[in-house]
Amino acid sequence: MEVRAEEYFRNSLSDVLKVPAIYTIHYFRYGKNFKFPLERHPFWELVFIDSGKAKITADDKTFFMNQGEVCFHAPDVVHTISTEDDFCNSAIVSFEASGRMTGFFENGIFKLNDYEKRLLSDLINEGKVAFVGRLDDPNLTRMRKNEYAPFGSGQFIKNTLELLLISIIRSNLPDNSPKSAESASASAHADRIVERIIALLKSRVSTDITLDEIASELFFSKTYIKTVFKKRVGKSIIKYYNELKIDEAKKLISLNKYSITEITSMLGFSSVHYFSRLFKKCTDMTPTEYNRSIKAENVLQ
Repeated sequence: MEVRAEEYFRNSLSDVLKVPAIYTIHYFRYGKNFKFPLERHPFWELVFIDSGKAKITADDKTFFMNQGEVCFHAPDVVHTISTEDDFCNSAIVSFEASGRMTGFFENGIFKLNDYEKRLLSDLINEGKVAFVGRLDDPNLTRMRKNEYAPFGSGQFIKNTLELLLISIIRSNLPDNSPKSAESASASAHADRIVERIIALLKSRVSTDITLDEIASELFFSKTYIKTVFKKRVGKSIIKYYNELKIDEAKKLISLNKYSITEITSMLGFSSVHYFSRLFKKCTDMTPTEYNRSIKAENVLQ
């Protein structure tokens, strides 16, 4: 039998941007009238405003940044971030970079699209498991690697940051066309966010949880997680959470071991009145009526 032996051409792949090292990955929540001390360092720093508004000073320039915007401090630029009459959440990543296009990021403010926000979110979340320590510690200057980090977490961070930088350049070059990568990854990313939210809700069904806590745990703004969840699940996070609680209440009632007051406490409701009102809203029955219906079904069986 004849074996095909064609000659193939090897295409070498060049790196237009390289990120050989990461220094810090932070996610901060600033109160009103906050100011970080002036600093400078011999590496790049990315500053993304997740919510609110921040005042940025870089050398002799001062400007304001709004939600969804990102800027970069080049190496050795003296800079700081502060707030005035507004709260602010920001993601800050400091890194080493090389390549002919690194100068593109100097003196510019860029608006991140959804794809780029997801890349940044993935980078921050990977940082949580790749390193040991809190991401909101302003005094953190050395991140210690987690010996139990997932396989390839360092390369994941490197590649994700490089993709983010490349995408920002593409988005802001003249005559740039929409990126297919954005639509291709959007569905899978949204599914991962929803899965994490549901897992968190289930783990807290016997206590209580707020949207602020969920946003903090996932490192997203409340607006973003509410929008993604509603779009994928068809109902709000709070409505889904309440339904989880009521389903658990129905199981506890069917055991016929606990009083309504005890179940109210076991599921973290503030009062029997609120629990009963929510139960009826979800089931068209009060907890007592539901208990009677269960007993009646048992008799009929």
